[in-house]
Amino acid sequence: MTQSRPNSHPTPAGKSAPPTSRRSARQQRLANREANRRLARAATSGASGGGLRSIALWTVIALVVGAAVIGGAYLLTSKSGSGVALESPIAPRVVTPASIPSEGRTLGNADAKVTIDMWGDFRCTACFDFTMNVEPQVVTNFVETGKAKFVFHDLITIDANQPGVTESRDAANAALCAADQGKFWLYHDWLYANQSPDESPGAFTLNRLVEIGQDAGLNMSTFEPCVRNGTHLSEVAAEQAAAPSDNQGTPSIYINGKLVVAAAGANAVPTYEDIAAAINAVLNPASPSPSASPAASSSAAPTSSAAPTSSAGPTATAAPTASPS
Repeated sequence: MTQSRPNSHPTPAGKSAPPTSRRSARQQRLANREANRRLARAATSGASGGGLRSIALWTVIALVVGAAVIGGAYLLTSKSGSGVALESPIAPRVVTPASIPSEGRTLGNADAKVTIDMWGDFRCTACFDFTMNVEPQVVTNFVETGKAKFVFHDLITIDANQPGVTESRDAANAALCAADQGKFWLYHDWLYANQSPDESPGAFTLNRLVEIGQDAGLNMSTFEPCVRNGTHLSEVAAEQAAAPSDNQGTPSIYINGKLVVAAAGANAVPTYEDIAAAINAVLNPASPSPSASPAASSSAAPTSSAAPTSSAGPTATAAPTASPS
């Protein structure tokens, strides 16, 4: 896989785009964990006797055969219209607070000074990590308090790497069908809870998307035909054309239209600290006082909003009043 990130959104025509380095990095972590497990098993069997090595060998063979059977069954049951039911959808463990006002795909105070735009894909595993670990902190500290609003946008990246697969696109359409009922964020939570952990197809077939909506409590008389007819597919396609040209794959985060670049490096997903720093820079811009050096103003913003007001403010006003006296 190439390690370079796409610097523009996938074309609406569905041409393949190189996988993002974020997904490559996640796949490498998964491969490393599996390699470590194999090394641990080998070390354990080497320290035991020949009899234990035989038992370990047959155990590994049984596990491999079992995994193949389960994988084959999953592929068979995940095809739309197969007639075989999958295991029931999983309820989300991270839930967007229903007490926060929302309008369509916008969460929070519509008049908030800060707008957080996330460009994501419901099948993207890096987006899953962000949604589980970073987004809740952002929502709690900035959206729920009315300082910012959070807007979700579709950036279809996984389908582009899997010719003939449209599950990212179909999931985006289904989420808009839920938005028709004022349930976008509820369905958003259910989608991420039920995505494939390795981005393989099958988790978001049309049948599965309908089933997830039913378990989430949506009005199926309008939701199901909306999903199956692709009612909002034109909107999903139009959004691809409107994606920022400097996006860094999925997820890409913007604060008031400016891309948040992670402090960890160009290929890293922004952390909560990265996003909080960008938000605080808008809410509490550096003081224009001549006494504040450029270095101080640039370093104060990323830490917290309290630093500029508690340190820079008193210093700037105390010095002039003290010297005349």
